[in-house]
Amino acid sequence: MSEQAALLNLPEPAEMRDWATENGILILAHSYQDGFLQEAAHFVGDSLELARQAAAADAKAICFCGVHFMAETAKILSPEAEVFIPDMAAGCSLADSCKAEDLIAYQEHLTTKLGKRPVTIAYVNCTAAVKAACDIICTSGNARQVVESIPGDQPILFVPDRHLGGWLNETLGRDMILWNGACEVHELFSVETLREQKAAHPGAIVISHPECPKPVRDESDHILGTAGMLKLVKASAGETFIIGTEANMIYRFEKEAPQNTYLPAPGASCACNLCPHMQRNTPEKLWAALHNRGPQVEVAPEHMDAARRSLERMLAII
Repeated sequence: MSEQAALLNLPEPAEMRDWATENGILILAHSYQDGFLQEAAHFVGDSLELARQAAAADAKAICFCGVHFMAETAKILSPEAEVFIPDMAAGCSLADSCKAEDLIAYQEHLTTKLGKRPVTIAYVNCTAAVKAACDIICTSGNARQVVESIPGDQPILFVPDRHLGGWLNETLGRDMILWNGACEVHELFSVETLREQKAAHPGAIVISHPECPKPVRDESDHILGTAGMLKLVKASAGETFIIGTEANMIYRFEKEAPQNTYLPAPGASCACNLCPHMQRNTPEKLWAALHNRGPQVEVAPEHMDAARRSLERMLAII
């Protein structure tokens, strides 16, 4: 028995997964979850990838080890399934930064100001209500394709991440109007400590998430979403990578591409950046959620169809 399972008096991750399989439950884990939860899952990936895996598997019950908006997305794409999460309080600072009622009011303001309604693109890290109020969804991996699908003379409102939106404006030469939201984890990365780390590891390759602020992005060799990061490290050998995203991502890198060395990019305090919301999900809570089949995540009926249409518009492009 592993030390962690023994200390917690819990089954091994594989035993949890087998128990879930026997009871008709699909376990999904985001790459930002700790290693135990990743090992317990049937699928590990980013939020949209996992929701699509669940829909493709025609799952009847889904335990989503991630944050609340991710479980909502799974519910939108698998409306007949029971969807539950180990800790209902696992939220997201980025999703919290954009309330649907505020977005709708701002859309009306911009329509009056511009004389035409802007197309609203919402990064997938938002609530179901915001997905319902926007025109199309994007992920960090397909955001460029989604933005490029909108004619250049059409005004765009991009919500909620100002850093991802700013990076898109820079790389695509667009002038999208940006919502003033950000991820608290990626905001903590420090360009000063990153430079110190680069100096200490000459030749290291810096890969950062586009949710990072511009000074960190400018100091990086590659700007990639989590799926793009994984593709890059798998295609590399003998490299040292400095990773500018949530530090649990390194667990997956070390498992799937152990031929490289991975260093977490430091925050301003020189500590690894871990999402406090993701950390709410624990092995104990997962085991309890599997038995209780809850707490369940629901999407308000008035948001379900419109949110699904926004997701489907994105899926038609990629």
